[in-house]
Amino acid sequence: MLFDKRKGSLLNYIQLPLNVVTPNGTYLGTGYKATGEPTYILSHVRLTVFPVVDLVFSEMSKNAIIDTSTPTLDMKDNILGYGYQVTNTELRYGFITVASQRIDISTKKITKQMANFILEKQLRNVGNVLEKFVKKELSQPQFDALLYYFYNEGVDKIEKHPIIALINNEKWYDITDEIQTNIKKNNGQFDEKLAAMKIKTSKMWSFVPGFS
Repeated sequence: MLFDKRKGSLLNYIQLPLNVVTPNGTYLGTGYKATGEPTYILSHVRLTVFPVVDLVFSEMSKNAIIDTSTPTLDMKDNILGYGYQVTNTELRYGFITVASQRIDISTKKITKQMANFILEKQLRNVGNVLEKFVKKELSQPQFDALLYYFYNEGVDKIEKHPIIALINNEKWYDITDEIQTNIKKNNGQFDEKLAAMKIKTSKMWSFVPGFS
């Protein structure tokens, strides 16, 4: 598959720029000038933004992972659920603690419901790292988009990632373009699974109720 892209657009959906949510207002993509420059109008819908330390995951990020991944229910290489790395301490004691509740892993088997619950711990862990490096206020969908993105990309990428730099420098109109870069494999072919993840992230990041 070939992927087409314009400034501010979604991969392969280039008719309109994606919406742009900023702390000062919400801007809806309306089209493109002859020069290719995207155009926007100010929306009456303004998303509330919060310091990242005050945000937690919502069903948006959790369901995005559940809907696109298959959990490991029988432990393999110390992995359970949605890529959760079981620690030696958890193996020794036979349980994983999630929000003060114990998930029994003594049989090295879990249910899908348990996997979904463990995923909440994983998302909190991603959020804890984001708190350290994201200096600007975000909307709930933007925070969920980052949780989903760095759940897939790895929390070790957060500190020096260009997306974080764009956020901290308030380059709101450039963020979805950056999210959708680097979608090729080492052999030069497009990675359709990776592209789908980045498309989903961009849609979450630009979500505006009633206009998305």
